[in-house]
Amino acid sequence: MRLFKFITYLFFLALLSGCGDDSPASHGGQSYVVKPEPMKKTLAFTGIIQPLKENTLSSSMDAIIETMNFHYGQLVHKGDVVVVLNSNELQKQYNEILTDYLKAKDSYNIAKAKFSGTQELWDAGLLSKNNYLSEKSSLDTARITLMQATRKLSEILEKMDEGADLSSLSLSEFDKVRQALNTNHNLIQLKAPETGILLYPPKSGDDKTGRLTVGSAVKSGQAIALIGDMSGISVEIDVPEVDIDKIHPGMKATVSGVALGQEALSGELVAVNAQATANGGALPSFSAIVEVKHLSKAQQALIKVGMSASIELSTEEERHLLIPIAAVSQDNGRSMVNLRQADGTISRQPIATGASQVDKVSVVAGLKEGDVIVYD
Repeated sequence: MRLFKFITYLFFLALLSGCGDDSPASHGGQSYVVKPEPMKKTLAFTGIIQPLKENTLSSSMDAIIETMNFHYGQLVHKGDVVVVLNSNELQKQYNEILTDYLKAKDSYNIAKAKFSGTQELWDAGLLSKNNYLSEKSSLDTARITLMQATRKLSEILEKMDEGADLSSLSLSEFDKVRQALNTNHNLIQLKAPETGILLYPPKSGDDKTGRLTVGSAVKSGQAIALIGDMSGISVEIDVPEVDIDKIHPGMKATVSGVALGQEALSGELVAVNAQATANGGALPSFSAIVEVKHLSKAQQALIKVGMSASIELSTEEERHLLIPIAAVSQDNGRSMVNLRQADGTISRQPIATGASQVDKVSVVAGLKEGDVIVYD
């Protein structure tokens, strides 16, 4: 009987010793299969809201601003007369071009009538070839001169938005010619080429404000205003040198701002400058353009040119082994995970981690694809 009790005692002692093994046979909680996944990163930038596109309203010659029918910042529609210019140079050019046109027309009519007789003599064999070709050349020259004069007259009438038909006018009609020359033709109407917001022109070197008013002198080719298309917006951003290899045209962008509140706009990166801009002693940066092609009427009412905007670009890097951050614990300064072995037992596995996301971290060493980790 005592022998039986002794054997039973040894059996339970061996059983308790087995239960005290350091490697647990099982682990409750969640399991996760280690696998490579794309590592996403969000790049954040700031910029200033600008129109989707702009058209320039410029002076075709030296002039004075006579009237401005709209204020900067107002909406103008295609065809609206935005600015009226007063130009003495226009009056002078009109008189000269009209006179040249009438002279060219008269010379052509004379050459045409003269060549008609020349043609008859040539057909009758009564004129030398040289004389015939000379008269024909004179007619062709007069025709080309008239064509050029007609084009110049059409251009200056277009500048003045003048619809008068002067094609029937001739030098012989002195009273009509005098009336045409004495009529004032010094006003230039500048019309909006597209519907949009009337914006300040770019500042010149000697202009501090950029805005023009009635009475301001403008030079030939000078921009008076810009017409901004606000059916969409564009934002220029500066991309640091360290991030330039992570972006490319076609990337989706998220645009937000104070004026939009909680609303975010969906845009696209449309252009990346291939030339860097020096920033003093800092690293160079590259400009890039983000566009939102379409805005709703409600969004257009909220957004103004010059407002600040925040831009987020989501990038996809190479695929990395990712595991949940919750599965990683610290043990004496080392990152550890619970690794399930092939026989189902759980062991503590040291790992080296890399970049992290919101809820996952990349594994640089210690795990391989297909490993199973468990965590609470």
